[in-house]
Amino acid sequence: MGECQEKLYTKCRICGDEAEHKIYRVREMFFGTGQEFTYFECDKCQCLQILEIPENLGDFYGDGYYSFNRPEIKEPMTSDRIRIRVLDVGCGAGRWLAERYEEGYVNLLGCDPFIENDISYGPYIHIKKKTIHEMDGVYDLIMLQDSFEHMGDPVETLISVERLLEKTGVCLINTPVFPNAAYDILGVNWYQWDAPRHLFLHSVNSMNYLCQKAGLQIQKIIFNSGIGQFTASFLYQKGIPYIKQNVDVIKSKFSLQELEKFEDLTAELDRKGYGDHAVFVIVKGGAGEL
Repeated sequence: MGECQEKLYTKCRICGDEAEHKIYRVREMFFGTGQEFTYFECDKCQCLQILEIPENLGDFYGDGYYSFNRPEIKEPMTSDRIRIRVLDVGCGAGRWLAERYEEGYVNLLGCDPFIENDISYGPYIHIKKKTIHEMDGVYDLIMLQDSFEHMGDPVETLISVERLLEKTGVCLINTPVFPNAAYDILGVNWYQWDAPRHLFLHSVNSMNYLCQKAGLQIQKIIFNSGIGQFTASFLYQKGIPYIKQNVDVIKSKFSLQELEKFEDLTAELDRKGYGDHAVFVIVKGGAGEL
């Protein structure tokens, strides 16, 4: 299913490779509009990337996109206060930040250019309607939680990470990864294409290239894919958009045995480093400009 016969002469926006690259026609399936977008695969760094970034990209998020749902703010589970400085980049309405507050973190900042206005949850969580390039300060932990793939300027984003990261700090990039088994099986129905919102679907190679260019280095890679790589993708194949894939729909389309097999396969693929999602643990100290 992952094979592609079409090719187009293009230039990779990550490594600069100019060649005839494989192209893919991918449908918008989160909302199920079916609008088609063209992606290409760089033979050199293995990054999948949208051919043309839509000028009206913000219109493809809308009120129903999950990251803009406001989280429930729960009181911390501990009286201890964790005071390290945290920045969540592309945080939407702040769900990840709310979870950290519940764990005892109290110095929490987020930024996202697509939110309607700045958001504050009490004195400890503040979210700015800004890009990472507009942020200042120094942070012990910078998180990009399923946001890096949405950014049209990955090199510049990591350069800003390097600028904002404390010398001994850590950046965590939690993102889809290509190639992977779900793509091999389901091709353009792999749900992590998320066309056109996912602008880049990075490989380990392209992530290494970007980090080195920004003066960063990958310390560790932890694969953490979920069974959605199979359930959501097979439902896309059946024409069911993500926004309609609730628990009842999943239970009606897959047997308990099938779901258990997906769980076992997902765990095996993550152990082998061939799942469709991973956390890149990144620190300062790359080679700098290539």
